[in-house]
Amino acid sequence: MATSPQNPAVVTRDDQEQEQVDRETDNLALYYYDTCPFCIRVLRTIERLRLKIELRDIRRVPAYREQLLQGGGSSTVPCLLIQKDDGSLDWLYESDAIMGYLEDRFA
Repeated sequence: MATSPQNPAVVTRDDQEQEQVDRETDNLALYYYDTCPFCIRVLRTIERLRLKIELRDIRRVPAYREQLLQGGGSSTVPCLLIQKDDGSLDWLYESDAIMGYLEDRFA
């Protein structure tokens, strides 16, 4: 499979680098549902970057939808929950913003 801007290559890391990335993703969770086209774009980016991000399907688990609504202020998906080192939370909405954040931080 050729790489292109529409079909970028899967990120490769050595074991030590992957372990570090896995630790860094422990503070991330993606609120989504599986038929949302914008969510699918984000999920493909997560897969390509080989990230272990907790996935929270708001249609299968109603409590996740409530968390999203209470914490982020909207039940719109996709939304990436980012827990900072100081314990504060950022709720990042919009697939392009989420993909940009993941690319900048983990590519």
